[in-house]
Amino acid sequence: VLITDVTSFTSTHVIKQLQEEGYQVRGLVSSLQDEDARIKQLQELCPDAKYKVEVIEADPSKTGSLESAIKEVQYVIHVIKPVAAQAATQEGEAPVQPAVDAVQNVFKASVESKTVKRVILSSSYQTISAVPTAATDKVFTEADWADSESADPLVKSLILAEKAAWDFVKELPDADKIELCVLNPTLPLGPPLLDAQSDVVKMLLDRGITGCPRVCYSLVDVRDVAAAHLKALELESAAGNRHIIHGSNLWMKDIALILAKEFKPQGYNIHTMSLPNVCLWGLSLFNKNAKTFLPVVGKQSQFDNTRMKEVLGIEPRDVKETIVEEAKVLVERGLVKKPKRVRGQGASAAADGEVKTDAEGEKKEGENKEEKGEESPKENGDVSEGADKKDTAEEGQGDTKTEETTDGSKPAAQEETQDIELAEAPECTWSHEKRKCVATIMGEKMSQEKRKCVANIMGEKSVVTGKKKVCCHHHGRKESVCVVTIVGEKKVCVLSLL
Repeated sequence: VLITDVTSFTSTHVIKQLQEEGYQVRGLVSSLQDEDARIKQLQELCPDAKYKVEVIEADPSKTGSLESAIKEVQYVIHVIKPVAAQAATQEGEAPVQPAVDAVQNVFKASVESKTVKRVILSSSYQTISAVPTAATDKVFTEADWADSESADPLVKSLILAEKAAWDFVKELPDADKIELCVLNPTLPLGPPLLDAQSDVVKMLLDRGITGCPRVCYSLVDVRDVAAAHLKALELESAAGNRHIIHGSNLWMKDIALILAKEFKPQGYNIHTMSLPNVCLWGLSLFNKNAKTFLPVVGKQSQFDNTRMKEVLGIEPRDVKETIVEEAKVLVERGLVKKPKRVRGQGASAAADGEVKTDAEGEKKEGENKEEKGEESPKENGDVSEGADKKDTAEEGQGDTKTEETTDGSKPAAQEETQDIELAEAPECTWSHEKRKCVATIMGEKMSQEKRKCVANIMGEKSVVTGKKKVCCHHHGRKESVCVVTIVGEKKVCVLSLL
């Protein structure tokens, strides 16, 4: 079996399962020198395999590069790499499509080899539905095709590449016929065998976005995708068809809650609070993750995985369990950022839960402060007022709390950070007309031009600039306290209205 991209997230699982089933595997990389370390890891995935993985340097997008690689090969698994179109080399010519060129070169080499029986094309669900759709009863099947003209450049390359494969096979003379089977998996998750991929699990563990926008993911376990590749090699009924490989849909908040339940005791403070659309818009000005979510907020696509279950005989795993399994591997191997309280203790300590959690640390710190008669400082923008009656606020972004006195006094806020610790609570003034708070922190007044907090009240946008971490304001009524926290280096304004 020849695999055209041996070091990708999915391909490594395919190779492992092929070796476990006794297949002889040959793989391609663009550079043996650059991939040397990963190749060594790859060859250790299945130490008891009958055949060692053979790795060859070749680029499928270049004509004639596959002649030696495809010798004596019976099956080819080609993983489509999305690549945006490139400018034509000569004026008047069509743009160059590297993904299409790679597909055509793979088929030409397969026909010329006279040994290849079947090509398995590892495509994507995005060739069926390019982006999630608005609320609808539509369930996408293998018969559906996404519109390449309205798709973004990367997705367009996937669509054109898959169509090129079907067109090539259709036009082959009977003497040169090669079977084609296409797999269209949704977003694969699962424990990485080499490197971690940049997916939603890693993003949430790394706190790559503040809060959870209403974004839905169509997910599948990567091991189910790998199993589908093996079935595509063996089953006659798979030839000449597309196959949606899909587990289930989950909203980002559901994924965050799963991770928080499992990893919060280990010190990982995962954002689980819903992120309103207007806050997502403001966040997108600074956060590239947030920007990618804007077009798909509130939308989802439903996929029919009947062929996966009935033709390929694969029952999809529970992706909720997949999420936890992936996260455990990321933590154990140190592929995600360590919580602040376990940095320096090692990833294994975090994985075993032998760490002091944020909640435990705060509780102990508070008890010590009370014994000394001091007011206990809070973390992450928490707000406290005196020792009188207090109301516990809703959790904001997984780490923001507010408390309110009954005497109408203004709230105070303190935040402990790596580079600055506020010695006293900021004092704010509130403008009903402009709905702005101007805070004085550490004796320095925040100028309206450079360090202003504009709260998202009465439909106005949240905009924050400047360096200070916390701004609190009271807008006139005891029961309505707003706490605005500037989060991290991105200076994003997150508003909790009590």
